[in-house]
Amino acid sequence: MKTLIISASQRADSQSSRIAGLLNTRYFNNSADLLDLAAKPLPEWDGTGFDRDDVKAVKARALAADALVLVVPEWNGMAPSAVKNFFLWCGAAELAHKPALLVGVSAGTGGAYVINEMRTSSYKNSRLLYLPEHLLMRDVENLWVNDTPTKSDTYLSERTRYAVNLLEAYAKALAPVRKQALETMGAFTNGMS
Repeated sequence: MKTLIISASQRADSQSSRIAGLLNTRYFNNSADLLDLAAKPLPEWDGTGFDRDDVKAVKARALAADALVLVVPEWNGMAPSAVKNFFLWCGAAELAHKPALLVGVSAGTGGAYVINEMRTSSYKNSRLLYLPEHLLMRDVENLWVNDTPTKSDTYLSERTRYAVNLLEAYAKALAPVRKQALETMGAFTNGMS
């Protein structure tokens, strides 16, 4: 399975980037493609520039993926604009009928608002299929940093393994569905609103 892990923070050296890297190391054996939006791989969307090499490169990475993991920080109860920008550039051609695991990141006890925001505002035209499971990485600065795991570290490690196993199962199961859906989509490339 080819997995694209997206660190959705536009802040350099973010906790989202750290968590994305740890997910890759611990749960994907460093085989996932890691896209860090803080590196500014995409220009701000303005409806033009589809022939740009940087845009083509990110779209190709999304297209090559069988599944996605989106590590999204909660900033003032909202997702950062960088992840919204990603969904303006990458749509159904790259993402339709692929499973995605949402990972909310919070410095405090939040993180749930970005899960809701991503579920309601990023799937319509991309046709990305979010798993019913998601992960919340709360008090993230203290998560997975000690040599001796805390109770929270252990729980989230086990929960993450469960969610990643589900993502892999969904990716395998949806492969023929994706093929059929793309072949028959025709004029219905956008979702209904």
